Amino acid sequence: MTTPPLLVAAALCFWGWQTGLVLFAWPLAVILEVSRLTRWRWEFSRDDFDRLASATSLMSWGIAGYLFITTDPSRALTTLFQWLPLLLIFLMLAQAYGTAPRIDVTGLFWTIRRRRAQPGHRRLIELSPLYVVVCLLSAAAANARGPWFYAGLCAIGGWALWSVRASRYPAWTWAACLGLAVLAGYGGHVGLYTAQRAIESKALEWITEWLRRDTDPFRSSTAIGSIGSLKLSDRIVLRLEPVEQGAPPALLREATYNIYNAPTWLAYDAGFSPIAPEGNGTIWPLGSGRRSHEIVTLSTYLRRGRGILPLPHGAFELDRLTAAAISRTPMGAVRVDEGLGLSTFRVRFASEIDLDQPPTELDLRVPANEGVALTRVVDELGLARRSPTAIRDAVARHFRERFRYTASLGERPRGATPIADFLERTRAGHCEYFATATVLVLRAAGVPARYAAGYAVQEWSRLENRWVVRTRHAHSWALAYINGAWQDVDTTPATWVEDEQALLASAWQPLTDLLSWAGFLIDRWRWGERGDGLTRYAAWMLVPLVLILAWRLYFRRQRTRLPDVAPAGGRARSWIGADSELYAVEARLDGIGLGRLSHEPVSRWLARIEAGAPPELAIEPIREIARLHYRYRFDPAGLSAAERDRLRASARAWLARHENVARLR
Repeated sequence: MTTPPLLVAAALCFWGWQTGLVLFAWPLAVILEVSRLTRWRWEFSRDDFDRLASATSLMSWGIAGYLFITTDPSRALTTLFQWLPLLLIFLMLAQAYGTAPRIDVTGLFWTIRRRRAQPGHRRLIELSPLYVVVCLLSAAAANARGPWFYAGLCAIGGWALWSVRASRYPAWTWAACLGLAVLAGYGGHVGLYTAQRAIESKALEWITEWLRRDTDPFRSSTAIGSIGSLKLSDRIVLRLEPVEQGAPPALLREATYNIYNAPTWLAYDAGFSPIAPEGNGTIWPLGSGRRSHEIVTLSTYLRRGRGILPLPHGAFELDRLTAAAISRTPMGAVRVDEGLGLSTFRVRFASEIDLDQPPTELDLRVPANEGVALTRVVDELGLARRSPTAIRDAVARHFRERFRYTASLGERPRGATPIADFLERTRAGHCEYFATATVLVLRAAGVPARYAAGYAVQEWSRLENRWVVRTRHAHSWALAYINGAWQDVDTTPATWVEDEQALLASAWQPLTDLLSWAGFLIDRWRWGERGDGLTRYAAWMLVPLVLILAWRLYFRRQRTRLPDVAPAGGRARSWIGADSELYAVEARLDGIGLGRLSHEPVSRWLARIEAGAPPELAIEPIREIARLHYRYRFDPAGLSAAERDRLRASARAWLARHENVARLR
């Protein structure tokens, strides 16, 4: 099958449009179509095609390995599919500007080249139809999700089918059938997509109801002390860069909890609700913002692309965050689904903004077994009948002046709860104790309060020139509802960062920080939007290869200019064997109604006309003429001078013998 003019160019332009590689697609389309207008050709031997196919294979495997190393496997596979037209372009150029109109398929694969000598293993194909299909598949891999993709796909497919349509049917019948196929395909696509969404939604509803028999899957929980176990590591998990000069937010909250069931905090009535993106799909509004706000760039790792984002208080918008879905709880936890392994995005926030749900009766609930100790603290500080602001200040001053920070605690007396022992005897503990005690004291004094967990931002890295957060910077604090808004209340002594630095910092920390920074730079290039990185220039690495190939082709001795040949039918042919006398035999038979169909092999054609030809028509000489013709056209060794004369003489003799054969009825 030979593709009609401009079809390959249209497929290339469509591929470039869908994948964003227009700068490659348009020049290649022009170069391929120019081959139809010029008679200059190069003679490629079988070894030349083998080398070109081997170079294409090596380049494809190299790029595939590079993509799988530097990107996620699923993303690498789609990227490789998008680049297929570029990887195969050299084979297309060799066919378009070579003297042979077809390529031996055995040369494309190393594993079957050794079988060429065996009979029946030589297969000649034309790459153009396959290349059109490759362009369409690569365009689909871009997943543009727009209506124009289906329209372009149908237009190019209809164009290709028009050239091979059955001539016995009217054009309007063919067009009507194609239109029905297009409409049925689009309807089936929309129907399957709708059915999939409905089935997924119903299945999720059934699973949720089934799980709720035992436990609520939308409930988040944490245990006091569990965050402390993470503080044994210096590993950097977060990086911050304020857009404008200034201090970063002191606290980054991941989750909020409202029920204390020693030694666990639970989040009740904290179901996740989806957030609709804006702009180009990377802007996620968490709430209404304000003109005066701060912006910080945050980089965080998400295991398998899923996780809870640590955000500053008052965060109302996430910008440049690539994710399939984002959801949020009424108490401020933000979850990413199907994001990148390393997400780097901007957070707009204002400390005056409060997007959490108002307090409920749960935010005043105090465990009965902690009531006695909490009442003593309230009476000792004289918190009764004081304003919420005064209560907050008094509680913060009480913990700051009378308590100390420690990461190691001894055994407590029998009968004493952990919080009661912390408030009355040890007066020492880590941040989970301070946060829990602060929440319960505020509640006992009549101020709604919640428990918050996340990270503290305390360390500036001179190496990276940004703020870094380590696992040992995991932190807990209280939220108090004062003057109609939730406010951070961190009562842990400020020395806790220095204490843990002195206690847990390793002598190898400078080296591990250097390795961590190097890994971060690689991950940022791997997962980030690398419009200004190495990927932007990776395609230009092919330029030297193209120049070398062009230089080798231009100065080859085999360069030749094919003669103009105009056989019967008025169509000019420009390939080896174009002057074969078999075409004159075909024209004579076509004149009497026995012409060969465009898709019909010679052997089948001769068998067909032999069954219904008149007795005076000689078929056997045509078989000999066809055998010499195919050797003349496709055999790299060609015909000897004697064989060429025999082809010419046999055809002329047959034509002279059948000069007056009557047309069949």
